[in-house]
Amino acid sequence: MKRIGLIGGMTPESTIAYYRALIRLGRSVAADPLDNPVILIYSVKLSEIFRLQEAGRDDEVVGILGDAFDRLRGAGAELGSLTANTPHVYFDRLAARAGMPLVSILDATFERTRALGCRKVLLLGTRTTMASPMYPRRMAAGDIRVIVPEEAERAFVNRTIYEELSVGLTTPEARRAFVEICERHVREDGADGVILGCTEIPLLLEQGDVSVPMIDTTQVHAEAIFAAARAG
Repeated sequence: MKRIGLIGGMTPESTIAYYRALIRLGRSVAADPLDNPVILIYSVKLSEIFRLQEAGRDDEVVGILGDAFDRLRGAGAELGSLTANTPHVYFDRLAARAGMPLVSILDATFERTRALGCRKVLLLGTRTTMASPMYPRRMAAGDIRVIVPEEAERAFVNRTIYEELSVGLTTPEARRAFVEICERHVREDGADGVILGCTEIPLLLEQGDVSVPMIDTTQVHAEAIFAAARAG
C-alpha cells in the first residue's frame, strides 16, 4: 500500500477527521486491526494561507503548498492530497509539480454525486469555494447543475466556517441555520442534493439532517485516497 501524504492544517479539525477516516478504512479491510495505513501529515499555517488568499496572492499560496508536497515526498510519501476544498482551486498547478499522484476532492465528489443520481445540487463552502467555477465545471461532466446560496447566506456560511467550525466550535444555532438554508433551496430551487463543500461542515451536519442526500466531501475524499493507496 502506498504511503499517504496529506497537507493538513486547513483546518486542523478537518485534518483530524481525515486521519480518523483513513484509519477506519484501513481497519475495515485489514486482518490485523493494528495494520494501519502509513500516513504523513504536513500541517500548514492556516492564518498565512488565509491572508494570502484574501490578498489574491495565489502564486505564493501555490508555492507554500507545493513546498509542503516536496517535504512530504522527501519524507517518503508516494501519494498526496489536500485535506480541504478551497485549495483545490490550485489543484492542477500543484499536480503538475508535486512529483507524485494527487487525489482530487472534486473527482471524488463528482463520482459520489453522480452515483446518487443528483441533477441539481446546492454547494456549501467557503466564499472562495462557492465563488469558484471548479465545482460547476467538474459537475458539468455529468450534466449536474450546481447552485449556491444567496449573498447573505454565503457570508453567513463563510463566517461560520472560519470563526466557529475551524476552531472546533459547533452550536445548535449554526446547525439550524445551515439546515434552513439547505431546505429553502430544496423547496424553492429544486435542489436534490447538498455538497458539503468544506471539510469542516460535516462537523456540524450529518446525513438525515436535511431532506435530500448530503455529500460529505471529507468522507468521499478519504475513501478515494484510501482506494488509490491500496491500488499500489
